[in-house]
Amino acid sequence: MYGMASWLDEYRQLVSDCEARESRLTDWQRGFISSIGERLDREIALSPKQIETLSDIWERATAKG
Repeated sequence: MYGMASWLDEYRQLVSDCEARESRLTDWQRGFISSIGERLDREIALSPKQIETLSDIWERATAKG
């Protein structure tokens, strides 16, 4: 199960980083991050598009520190 824990932890960290900077997110982005967090809590794998969108939101949210 190490492989699963590894990607779960990585994506949970991205979600956490975005939630900590939610003032930088749009309403849609906040909803997306919340939805992704719920999927990760249930250990449901993300689609490639969801991963790409999460990464894009994380890049924007963390761009200024």
